[in-house]
Amino acid sequence: MEDEKLPSLRLEPNRELAAQLIADGVSQTDAARHPDVHVTKQTMNRWCRHDEDFQARVDALRVDLDDQAREVLESGRRHAAQVVVDTMKNTPADLKEAKLKFDAAKYLLDLLKVKGSSGRRANPAGRVRPVDKLTDDEVEELGGE
Repeated sequence: MEDEKLPSLRLEPNRELAAQLIADGVSQTDAARHPDVHVTKQTMNRWCRHDEDFQARVDALRVDLDDQAREVLESGRRHAAQVVVDTMKNTPADLKEAKLKFDAAKYLLDLLKVKGSSGRRANPAGRVRPVDKLTDDEVEELGGE
């Protein structure tokens, strides 16, 4: 446990910041020029290509960023579904804005693999059935009453 460093102390401060910048998509040149990193392009290149600790830290930070982005997207899932439903139920005053919101909501739901927007569900035999023809057990499975 003595070898385990706190997240902010995994690398020296300028290298930690450089790793964060690289993980965020900043170029090596711009990261090297950052006033709190302040190293040559050659040093930054060496860290990125040959320093295993630096590379591992960049990879870990990228995973953290990916996880955070997925959490943000997943937190919007319910709102996206509501936008789709509201668009279907109501005629919005501003059609351009409604289309933009609908398209964004649909994209998010597709990205998160929320399917079933056709109103149909496959039965165990693989055939597709309209939602209004589902059994009570199938409706309950879907979360209905």
